[in-house]
Amino acid sequence: RWYMITNAQPWDNLKFDAEGIVEVQRKFFGTLYNTYSFFVLYANIDGFAYEQAPIPSAERPEIDRWILSKLNSLLVQVDEAYAAYEPTKAGRLIQEFVTDQLSNWYVRLCRRRFWKNDDAQDKQAAYQTLYTCLETVAILAAPIAPFYMDQLYSDLNQVSGNNSKGSVHLADFPSPNQAAILSQLERQMELAQQACSLVLALRKKQHIR
Repeated sequence: RWYMITNAQPWDNLKFDAEGIVEVQRKFFGTLYNTYSFFVLYANIDGFAYEQAPIPSAERPEIDRWILSKLNSLLVQVDEAYAAYEPTKAGRLIQEFVTDQLSNWYVRLCRRRFWKNDDAQDKQAAYQTLYTCLETVAILAAPIAPFYMDQLYSDLNQVSGNNSKGSVHLADFPSPNQAAILSQLERQMELAQQACSLVLALRKKQHIR
């Protein structure tokens, strides 16, 4: 059974003067927590434990292929940032992926695939895709958020058993799958996101819900 990460954060009893740190706490860690909680809620309902073989990428819906492409592009960028001793850049890249791509776009568009879906393979693909993103984010962010990411990794791995390493800090840094990086698909989705943002801005300006 999947368990929720406790709501008690390691920084709850600390006072920060820097507004930026508080913003990261809310925007990044809060969004990641909510995304994991969403996954846990429906994985427990459906009994998903990642026991089945991964569904080939070519057999997954386009939105799964897109987020996995973004994930592999992120791997390349974060690896380069760490290699250049730029952890701040790496952290910003990971935060942007979690908040803007994974949570605000992928999960929002895929919610019905988790809670109202009669297509068993499509639901499995959704679970496997979201699990892969969460586990990879935990490994990528482990150097800059060691305790939180170790908890996230452990909670994921204790159910799936996908990784033989007992801690995120013992896990191998993932290598990007170049074949999964679909640059054209990423550009097409970026245009769709921009169009949605423009429409929402116009609706807000005209006070249309």
